[in-house]
Order: sequence, then structure tokens, then C-alpha cells
Amino acid sequence: MSQSLSSLVLAAAMMLWNGVAFASSCDPSEADVTDSSIMHYRESKCANKVMEQAEQTFKEGVTLEKRGEMSRMCSNFNAALMNLDKYRRGDWRERYARIAKQVDEDFADRLARFEKTICPQKIQLYQHLASKGDAWSMFRLGTSYAKGIGVRQNDTEALAWLQQAADRDYPDAYMSLGIMYSDGMAFAPDYRIAFNWFSKSAELNNAEAQFQLGGLYRKGMGVEKSPIQAVEWYRKAAEQGHEGAKARLKEMYRAKEAKEPLFGY
Repeated sequence: MSQSLSSLVLAAAMMLWNGVAFASSCDPSEADVTDSSIMHYRESKCANKVMEQAEQTFKEGVTLEKRGEMSRMCSNFNAALMNLDKYRRGDWRERYARIAKQVDEDFADRLARFEKTICPQKIQLYQHLASKGDAWSMFRLGTSYAKGIGVRQNDTEALAWLQQAADRDYPDAYMSLGIMYSDGMAFAPDYRIAFNWFSKSAELNNAEAQFQLGGLYRKGMGVEKSPIQAVEWYRKAAEQGHEGAKARLKEMYRAKEAKEPLFGY
């Protein structure tokens, strides 16, 4: 191929690359455009439109709820959230940050309302969001499988989803994994692993995790037995109002496992 022909081919390819047409995500009547700035503007308009639709849909859902039409209410709520979620990502968001922020806030508010229902579509939404890498949804899927809420109870699935959430540094998953490994739901208990997860949660000041750590130190499960450490973690939990920790401290003092302080715990 001659140099001049190669140059023509390259130029044609660049024209095709720069001339990629974008379609509107919410208005099929709009002509496709090749200008990304126009496309971003259109997407911001679509985002506003979807937020307005979601507000109306949720208002209708509340009316349906009052009528006892729960199935239709659930479908409405789920559809609105799925539509909003489409605009929680995309290149347009950088240029229209205010609208993008409003989309995120609206989604969070609508999701909180949806969470208060017993709609079966919640599982579908969790699965959808989890597939996008959302740690919160992975955690919710894990707890749903652990408790058999909306799905058949399955400890193996629960563990897998909770682990994925924890891998993305979702704090609540640390505590849940600690419970799973200490209780040995789908497998024999592994107190060493439970200790590690409770430790991560306790360091974030989770009172229940601190209480669980106290128990492991007291009994020497997954860690070397240490009444001193047991009391230390029980105290941390008790200072946050954990009644179980207060009771355990009294037990240890009565049993002379630790010296009772003159003041406080």
C-alpha cells in the first residue's frame, strides 16, 4: 500500500472514530449527534426528567399502598429506582455535577423508602446493583441469604456476598462475617477467622464486635486466653451502653477473673 493511500485510510478511520453518533437515552425522537457536549447536555436533561418521573411514581406508590395494592406499588418503586440508577454513572456527570449529585441523593432517598417495604423486587435490585460493584448491595444480599429474607436461606451464598462486601471495605460486613465464622452456620466454626473480623469491626468502635472480642479473649477461642484483654474489650462495649458487656463484666468480677475497679466499669 502506498504512503498516500495509507494516509487516506488513516484519515478516513479518524473521521469515523470522531463521528460516532450518540443517541438520547430517554427521547427516541431526538436525532443522533456526534458532538459529545450536546450528548452530555441531553443526558443531564434526561436525568432531570427521570427524577421528576421517580417523584411522581413514588407518590403514586404511596397511594397504591394505602389501597392495599402492594404488588403494583412494588413494581412502581422498583422501576423508578432502576431508571434512576442509569444516571448514577456516565461521562455527562462530570460536566453537570449538580444534577448528578441530585440524582444520587434522590436515589438514596427512594431506596431508603423502598427498604421499608417487603417487596420481593428488593432482591432483584440488590443483584443489579451488586453486579455494578456496589458494596452496600452485596452486604444486603449477604444478609438476605443469611436470614432467608426474600430468598431461600443459604449460608454459602451469604458468606460469598458478605466476603465481597468486606473486600470492598464495607464495615458492616466485618461484623456479619465474624458472626458467621463464630457460629459456624454453613461450616464448622473458625474462631481464628472470626477473631480477625471482629477485630476489624471493633477497631471501628462497633460495640457488638467489642463484646464478641471480649468473649473470645475470655474463653481463649481463636486467640490466646487473656482475662485482661477480655475486660478491656467488655469495658469498651459497656461504655457504649452494651448491656451484655455490662453483665459479663459483673460475672468476671464476681468470679475473681478480674479485679473490679473502684469507679466505672
